[in-house]
Amino acid sequence: MDRQQLLQALSPYVRRAWHHKVDRMKLAPRIIFDYELLYVEQGELDIRIAGDLLTVSPGDLLLFKPGIEHEFVRSRGACWMPHIHFDALFYEDYEEVPINFKLRAECNPQELLWLRPDWLGSVLEIPHLIRVQNHAEIHQELMRLIHAYERRDAEFPLLQKSLVLDILYLVIKGLKAAGHDRLSLHQGAMERAVTHIMEHYDTVIRLEDLSKTACLSLYHFSRIFKQTYDVSPHQFQIRYRMERAKELMMYSRLSLSAIAEQVGYSSIYAFSKAFKSACGISPKKYMSTHASMGASEIH
Repeated sequence: MDRQQLLQALSPYVRRAWHHKVDRMKLAPRIIFDYELLYVEQGELDIRIAGDLLTVSPGDLLLFKPGIEHEFVRSRGACWMPHIHFDALFYEDYEEVPINFKLRAECNPQELLWLRPDWLGSVLEIPHLIRVQNHAEIHQELMRLIHAYERRDAEFPLLQKSLVLDILYLVIKGLKAAGHDRLSLHQGAMERAVTHIMEHYDTVIRLEDLSKTACLSLYHFSRIFKQTYDVSPHQFQIRYRMERAKELMMYSRLSLSAIAEQVGYSSIYAFSKAFKSACGISPKKYMSTHASMGASEIH
């Protein structure tokens, strides 16, 4: 499974969520079958994960992964640790899997079948120790999840998915920004540039004008934009044009020629070529498949 496939497949299930507060924290070596995400709210901990000794402080997050041995060696000061156990994907046996406190060698064959693949580490490259600037946002969402878990109702399965996905999104964005210091520094500049593209998507937008909007040099603007959105400014504009064209095809009575002109193309040929390249289907085919009742004939 590649990155995009995994992002589409994520369907979290929260096994347990609680705000753990203790005066002293120590836990013998063990493995777990699922994931555990822990936020250090207060106190300092020495934790061994896969043989590496880590010292963690308030603001740090830890992602304990399936099958990886870990141990809470010692703590300093009272420890407040909101955390959750969860599956990243849907599994038929989700209700059977317990929270484990044994070593791998102590688990029986049935228990070892409960071990989940580490998709978050192997594909999304989320490390064991997470140090990000947006940790307060993650903490806030984690507390929302714990609050909802303690009061869970019949609709909680929907809420838990949205909150865990939001937490994972914040973690991934935080790690991305941590790997590129300029991303967080220039977040406002990127927002201004994207807003400009969305407001003028149907016109020719020069890269020089966007860099001026962002108050950055052409080189740094192009580089930071690509790191932030994973596409170039031109590709972002094309993608936005195509989404707008799809909306018009589904919900308006405009012909394809009129739609092409409205999203910034001088000819239906240029629009059709761009749409097919971006969406993998011709606009005529898309319109005939998705057009709402009452839409105009295709011209």
